Amino acid sequence: MTDAPTTEGDCREDALCALRERFPQTTFLALGQTALWDEPTKATLRRRLDHFWPGAHILAGVHDTDYFAKLHGFHQPGSDAFALVGHDDNKTRALWSAAGEMSQLFGSEDVPTRARLQTEAGVSLKKALAFADDPDALLSELTMAWGWTGILHSGWERQIASEVKLSEILPTLREQIAWATEGSAVGSTLLGWMDDFAAAHPDALLPCLYKYLLPRLYELLLGAPPQNFATTRTTTLLRFNTQTCELPRFWLVQAFLDPATRAQAREAYDLAVEGGEQYTLDQFLPGARPFDLVVPGKGRGTLRVRADGSVWIDTPEPICLPGEKVITSVRQLAERIESALGPDCVLIGKAVALLPMLAAEWVLVFHEGASSYSWRTAKLMGALQRLRICHPELRPILRVRYATWDSLSAVSGVSLTLPPHLCQALGRPTVEADDFAACWQRGREWEQRRLKELSTLRSPNALLSYLEQHRLLTAHTDYATASQALRAQWDKAEALRSEENIISGEVRRLRAESNTLEHAKGDDFRARGSVLDTTALAERTEHFDTPLATNRRQVKRLLLHARQLHRERKAIERAPEAIAARTTLRRIETEAEIAKARLAKNALQTLHGLPHTDYRPSAWWFPQVDPSRAWFNRVADTAALRLEELV
Repeated sequence: MTDAPTTEGDCREDALCALRERFPQTTFLALGQTALWDEPTKATLRRRLDHFWPGAHILAGVHDTDYFAKLHGFHQPGSDAFALVGHDDNKTRALWSAAGEMSQLFGSEDVPTRARLQTEAGVSLKKALAFADDPDALLSELTMAWGWTGILHSGWERQIASEVKLSEILPTLREQIAWATEGSAVGSTLLGWMDDFAAAHPDALLPCLYKYLLPRLYELLLGAPPQNFATTRTTTLLRFNTQTCELPRFWLVQAFLDPATRAQAREAYDLAVEGGEQYTLDQFLPGARPFDLVVPGKGRGTLRVRADGSVWIDTPEPICLPGEKVITSVRQLAERIESALGPDCVLIGKAVALLPMLAAEWVLVFHEGASSYSWRTAKLMGALQRLRICHPELRPILRVRYATWDSLSAVSGVSLTLPPHLCQALGRPTVEADDFAACWQRGREWEQRRLKELSTLRSPNALLSYLEQHRLLTAHTDYATASQALRAQWDKAEALRSEENIISGEVRRLRAESNTLEHAKGDDFRARGSVLDTTALAERTEHFDTPLATNRRQVKRLLLHARQLHRERKAIERAPEAIAARTTLRRIETEAEIAKARLAKNALQTLHGLPHTDYRPSAWWFPQVDPSRAWFNRVADTAALRLEELV
């Protein structure tokens, strides 16, 4: 903490000042799927609140109602239920990670996709992969996100994050933490906390560990236990039963059940998601509402309330709750669900519908760039207002934007070891922390220029000159030598080809002449009335038969000579020296294209990874780099806070 005094009336904190005036009793809700990424970095808000609004409460929650990450077609043989994987545009291109991702310092899930390599840098992946020993492995390397791993559930069945047993995922989680933290002291701390918790709670679930870690990570960042701080899980927060159904958080559910509003609510929702990745309700089975129900032991599925009185949950094995009376209220829905499935089901809005549920009771805290679909929620709320559907007063989202890398200027005497893409951007393997703060933006500019330069290098000679100039591949001389050798062979073969072409032209001329003679011979026969005496035969032999025979002999001789020339030309083209020259050229061109692809990959990772990590840094990076907390304090004190209204 700094020595700055508490400033209850200081409205330099414009966003917090506005919130305190409008919602003086509100609680800030910070939700994340894991405690090992950027979620605990929201301790920056606790630090700001301690100075400006000490009585404000933060509720940090583990968002554990999504399915745990799984990749279609990925199955790991053996007994391990979980696997640690990277993200590329090849083997894991369809990966979406939930609840098990972690990055090394500077790492991010920014995949240098095939499309970007080709369109932004002009890389020919076909050429780069054509002569690779293992094209599949090379493609994964060229498109792999640097410094990021996700944990996959490798079994056949799908599993909700809230039901993942810690004992089953623990070995993979330990492997991931050890990999990400690279043997640092903070890594030992994380592993120690995890092992202590696992030993004390052998039957615990993964979200219980994350909930246990959250206050400890806040304390690690703040230097003291966080005040007015509590933890939760979405399986608790959104539990839906007869005791909770009438809480404000479930107001939107009522709007989709009430006969007086459900048609308008459906129209508003479809307008909000139209053109996006979310489905409109008519793309689901009949009776669909924009909510999912998580049923313990059964999975998660779309909630459908049918006109025949039945309630369906589209879990992997669909669940039907029959009833004669059509459900028209949250109370009736809760009674039906609780009587059939128990009191522990969780009702959660699909992305666009979740935010207005939570905003009815809490101020949601999002990092800049997170939950980028929130504008669709605002569109939903606008449509509901236009359709005159009443709603509770919704709290705005509080967006937190960091200057993570600029804030390294507060750190002195700390040297950072750079990953390959940043080594390329800054031209050195290590850099002082405060120096990195001063030059990281220039590094991005340099890499943007590099991509433009690479995109113009279309010929092998231009690319080789560029690579040699940058001391990345010194094969220009070998390429020129091989080109000259192949040119010499080509010149020899071309001389023979020219002679073949002359012969072909002569053969065509002779055949055309013979064709003319044949036509004339026919005309002559018909002109003589088809009667030929001895004199006529002699004349026809002299004028037609003898020239035709001569032409045939000449054509035959010329074709024999052409075949001989063709054999000689092919022998030259297939000569060992020609094959060796072509092999050398192909090898060097492939090496050059691979080098170009690696340059482009590094440039793309710098261009996209640095801004993303600037906005959403992993919390444990701060104590790993700077145990004095100067970096974290600077990030917290300079963070820009803004309100994003949903209504």
